[in-house]
Amino acid sequence: MNDEPLTIEDLIEQLQRIQAGATAAIESLESDRLEIESNATKLEGPVAALEYIDFFAGFLTHVSQECARIAVELPSGVQKASVDVLRQMASNSAAEQRRCLQYRDKWINKPLAYEVMRPLLNSISLVTRDQLVAFRALGDIAAELDKSAGFQEPRDEGKTLDRRALLTRLFKPPEGTQ
Repeated sequence: MNDEPLTIEDLIEQLQRIQAGATAAIESLESDRLEIESNATKLEGPVAALEYIDFFAGFLTHVSQECARIAVELPSGVQKASVDVLRQMASNSAAEQRRCLQYRDKWINKPLAYEVMRPLLNSISLVTRDQLVAFRALGDIAAELDKSAGFQEPRDEGKTLDRRALLTRLFKPPEGTQ
């Protein structure tokens, strides 16, 4: 990958692609919801599937709306609050991947009474997982916006230290006190 900084237009385009992907995923989940409702008797946990779909439809809708809002606002300037929102959405997406795994383990990765339902359940799981993975890019967009706007990133936030560096930081006497 090249080391050239991305332009605001490039970042707007990325946000619009993420928004379009989220919108397509929402439409897919809405379609899958109708199919779940019509085949509820063939599922062991139709309520769980519907709750899963409803949660992620809401989550994806929120991310889509925020991406659209930020993409519209960027040409007039980068707002620190918007950068923070992008970071938070990337963080929330990473945290929600656990929900995908739990759903998959509990409702898909087992023998089903009606195996014909497995592709539908897999589709729901994959659509949400793929969108959560796509939302990781929001953190990169936030970092680029930070650089372009000259915002100071909080010191050491998100950086891990090895044991030696951590202990040195904790126990090193302040400069000039020796």
